[in-house]
Amino acid sequence: MPSWRRKTRPLDLLLVLISIAYPFIVYFGLMKFSPLVVGLALVAFLILRLLLHRRRHPRKSEFWIYLAVLGAVAALLAINEMLAIKAYPVLISLSFAAVFGYSLIYPPPIIERIARMMEGELDPQALCYTRHVTEAWVIFFLVNASISLWTALYADLATWTLYNGFISYLLIGLMFGGEYLLRRLVKRKKVS
Repeated sequence: MPSWRRKTRPLDLLLVLISIAYPFIVYFGLMKFSPLVVGLALVAFLILRLLLHRRRHPRKSEFWIYLAVLGAVAALLAINEMLAIKAYPVLISLSFAAVFGYSLIYPPPIIERIARMMEGELDPQALCYTRHVTEAWVIFFLVNASISLWTALYADLATWTLYNGFISYLLIGLMFGGEYLLRRLVKRKKVS
C-alpha cells in the first residue's frame, strides 16, 4: 500500500499537530517555563519522532535527517538555549531542501515520485517538469530556512512565532497552489 494511503495513527497525528503548532507552543511555553525546559521538551519530542520513525521505517534514509536535527538541537541547547529552540524551523527547512536536493542528484526526484504515484507513467516533458518543480522546492526551502534563521537570530519572539507559525505555512500553501495552477496550464497547453 502506498505510504500516502496508510491509515493515520493517533500518535502520528499528534506528532504532526505538535510540529505544526511548534512556534506557538514555544511562545506560550516560554511564558511558564525556562528556555532550558522548553529546549529539553523539544529534544524529548525529537527523540520520540526518531524512535517511532526508526520502528516503522527501519531502512529509510529520513532516519538520518531526524538524527541530524536532534544532534543539532542538542548541541545548540548546550551553547544557547533560545537559539536551540528557535533553530528547529531552520533545521526542518534545511532538511527538506537536503531531501529534495539529494533526489536531484540520485534520481528520481521527489516530485517525479509523487507524480508517478498519482499519474502512472510519465512522458519526457513531464519528467523535465517534475525535475524543475523539485528544483523550485529546493530553492523555496533554502529561502525559507534563511528567513527563519534571520528571525531566530535577530527578531523578537513574537515576530519569530508569526513567521514560523503562520507566514511560512502560508508561503508553502502559495507554493503548492501556484504549482498546481502552473501544472494545469502546462497540461492544457500540451493537450491543445
